[in-house]
Amino acid sequence: MSYLHCHSCDWSQDDFYSVKGYNPAYYLKDWMEMLCSNDVDKQFSNDSGFIKEYGPISRREVIAQNFEKFANRIREMKWVTYEQWEKDKESAVCPQCGKKDFDID
Repeated sequence: MSYLHCHSCDWSQDDFYSVKGYNPAYYLKDWMEMLCSNDVDKQFSNDSGFIKEYGPISRREVIAQNFEKFANRIREMKWVTYEQWEKDKESAVCPQCGKKDFDID
């Protein structure tokens, strides 16, 4: 996975996606069994630390929040794949500050 970000400001994007590597679709697929179960409205966790941070939320809500998180990440991607980045990197400027101060971790 490669995390692209700008050193001149706080702009960053999700790791580059690939068909057989990191991809939100694969991650979200793991939630399908729980989403399609009969107890989707059961409380997600009884862990006191989890409840303190998130409240007593249902499995349905946890799944919905994860889908929303990835939907936002996908919308905000400037270069979805590493190949797109490679093609554009010589002329690329930060979408937020306009500088050429990128780094990949």
